[in-house]
Amino acid sequence: MPARAGCATLFTSMVDEQILAEVRNALAQGQRARARDLLTRLLRRDPNQPEYWLWMSAAVETPKERLYCLREVLRLDPDNLDARRGLILMGALPRDERLVVPAALQRRTWQVELEKPRDEATHHLWRRIALYGGLVVLVLALVTAGIFSVNRLRQRAQPTRAAISFQPLPTATPLPQIQTTVTPNPAFTPTITPPWAALEATYTPTPAYGRTPHPIIEAYSLGVRAFERGDDNRAIQYLDQAAQIQPAPDIYTLIGQIYLKQGAYAQALDAFNAALKADKNYAPAYLGRARALLGANPGQADEAARNLQEALRLDPNLAEAYLELAALANAQGDDAGAANYLEQAANLIPESPWIAYYRAWIALRQNDLETALAQAQEALRRDVSLLPAYRLLGQIYLLQDQPVLAIPPLEVYLTYGPAASDNEVLSWLAQAYARQGRVEPALALLDRALAADRLNLALWLQRGEINLEAKAYEAALDDFKQALNLNPRSFAANLGRGRALLGLEAYGDAYMQLSKAEGLARSDADKAAVYYWRAQAVEPLDPRAAYADWQRLLTLPEEAVPVAWRTQAQQALARLATPTPTLLRSSTLTGTPPTPTPAVTATR
Repeated sequence: MPARAGCATLFTSMVDEQILAEVRNALAQGQRARARDLLTRLLRRDPNQPEYWLWMSAAVETPKERLYCLREVLRLDPDNLDARRGLILMGALPRDERLVVPAALQRRTWQVELEKPRDEATHHLWRRIALYGGLVVLVLALVTAGIFSVNRLRQRAQPTRAAISFQPLPTATPLPQIQTTVTPNPAFTPTITPPWAALEATYTPTPAYGRTPHPIIEAYSLGVRAFERGDDNRAIQYLDQAAQIQPAPDIYTLIGQIYLKQGAYAQALDAFNAALKADKNYAPAYLGRARALLGANPGQADEAARNLQEALRLDPNLAEAYLELAALANAQGDDAGAANYLEQAANLIPESPWIAYYRAWIALRQNDLETALAQAQEALRRDVSLLPAYRLLGQIYLLQDQPVLAIPPLEVYLTYGPAASDNEVLSWLAQAYARQGRVEPALALLDRALAADRLNLALWLQRGEINLEAKAYEAALDDFKQALNLNPRSFAANLGRGRALLGLEAYGDAYMQLSKAEGLARSDADKAAVYYWRAQAVEPLDPRAAYADWQRLLTLPEEAVPVAWRTQAQQALARLATPTPTLLRSSTLTGTPPTPTPAVTATR
């Protein structure tokens, strides 16, 4: 019996070495699916072997699974340097200067360096064979049977589907959506190349929980593969089957994340609740439940925060929960709270681009444009595919009055962003185009935005201003008319309509419209605009009235009047200072008032 047991152990060891050799060969040829299948069989036999988990970390496709495998290696072998290097690269461990880390960025394509079979292992194998020299014949027979089994394993290990890169799960909280595989929006496709086109793969923004391997459940493997290739409905179908066989919390959590991606928040919440029913201490389920609550109703911020705090109580290293809390605080304008949560997240994942992204938001809200710009650029340095950072970068450049620099990031966002239309970004890009004299594309962007929201007062006002600058006064008149329909008491709409009438040389109507705007002025700057344009409208009709408006302009505080306007007013007063100014007849000034249009209440 002892000899037979020893021979069986030797045979098992030889088969394992054969399978590991096949794993190394498959990885060298890029056949990760085959390597995963072989390693799954080894782990099923001995899940406490750190070497198997280390090789599995090189074979899996997703950062979540890779993180899980590397943590298993350290759990079984705390001194394993390869695993520590991998976790440092992924941002799951702090940088250790004693270890050689090839890059500071968290790359998706990390994998353990392929090693050649060690001579020591071979030497040890032959020593073991020598110990059982008396059983040579039996050993040879068993080896022959083992080789035959391995060949059968090879045939069964061929993948049925090509490996597809993992796409990070979307978030339903204020934390913006990340896409690693971005496709152009059909409605806006300028000829630009995405900045990440030169990368082999995008960066990993946030290390997340790994999915526990369920190799026995074929439906689970099929569901994961369907999810990775973007076939969400089929993924849910398979994962539901797997959950019926084994109601594991990670399976339900993955189902919930897919529903979050689809915006099906009620179904997502049901899935996360099922995960917690299976294991009430599974932290990622609380994280997912917080996202589902916020997606269904942003007013449930307090309940979402409680779930996030519970997730951190169960797992203080769940960095995504800190980021979600920072996003909540940022959305509520709580700069101190957001900064605190970001600091805690930075202790766990210092290279996360989201940390720099939210720091940029905090600086922007505090009107610190230089810091905001530096942090937005840092976010893109860490992850060049972080699309929300392009949106933020364009906004900052516009606030700095740098439209030339604002255009490229805004174009990238509109071309590859998660939404086919973002009216705010369309407005920003139209503003940048207009400042560069590109009137036609600016108007086209505003037309696109207005097609989605015709009750947007700001868009009509912006369109009218662009047409005014382009001297398209008829079009501007129509734009401001639409704005007045939405809000008859809008100072900007009344002032703009008066300017359009002035451009059409309807001086009497322009004077009346600008006088109406004077009654709606709320600041010295508003009054300055009225006096400046009304003086020009009335001068052809009554120079004395124009003289009075120019004087009123000069009596306003200096900060309310642009320098060019003040200079023009002084020149006009010198020109109009005549002994006998021409009197304006009341009938000339009155003109024919336009027909009032029924007001429409804007519902935003």
